Amino acid sequence: MKKIVMAGALAAAVTVGLVAAPKAEASSAKYTIKQYRTVKKYKHGMKATFSYQLPQLKGNSAAVKKINKDLKKSYSAEKKNSKTVFHFAKQDTAEFSNQNYFDTTTTKATYNKSKVISFRTYKKWWAGGVRRDTLGSLTYSLKTGKKLNVYDVAKGSRASVKKKLVKGAKKLGAESYYFKSMNLKDLSFVLKNGKVYVYPQVNGPTMLKSFTLSARYK
Repeated sequence: MKKIVMAGALAAAVTVGLVAAPKAEASSAKYTIKQYRTVKKYKHGMKATFSYQLPQLKGNSAAVKKINKDLKKSYSAEKKNSKTVFHFAKQDTAEFSNQNYFDTTTTKATYNKSKVISFRTYKKWWAGGVRRDTLGSLTYSLKTGKKLNVYDVAKGSRASVKKKLVKGAKKLGAESYYFKSMNLKDLSFVLKNGKVYVYPQVNGPTMLKSFTLSARYK
């Protein structure tokens, strides 16, 4: 069941919504997801949309406050970046008509137990030219509030996990220059069903494909 709260609009239409989370277990977290949406319209039917789903945990513990602060930080960064899509929409009105540029991020919890919560983020971005879709993860320890990376959740030593990350990325097309520019601990991943789904996001047809590693959490 969803509760939608409508906010007033000046130059843009803004919608804020709350999505009720499922009942949590003792080792999991209760949360809501706020839906932010801004639409700006320009001449000749051109418009641009920024949409973001922001999860927020319920509770007043130090860990919850730390996690919520970091989640809001991610939202603020995306909101700042959304200026780009609005800029291009306004700029292109003289050349294009009836286009809808967008910067949207949807969020879904893929793991919420064993004192760990993992949200998958799916960002879609287009402002003319090449469309960019990216998958990411906002994964945290409910005990400490620490944001976790792939080494924190994958089973095995750091060295063994690193070898698997390199092997998996190479199978999806990663070449030497990829590893020079990418810190492997920053790889996007999703924690789900006892596995870590790693998205190396190598440019090309494998952009959204993943490989799996065994997880520390079942």
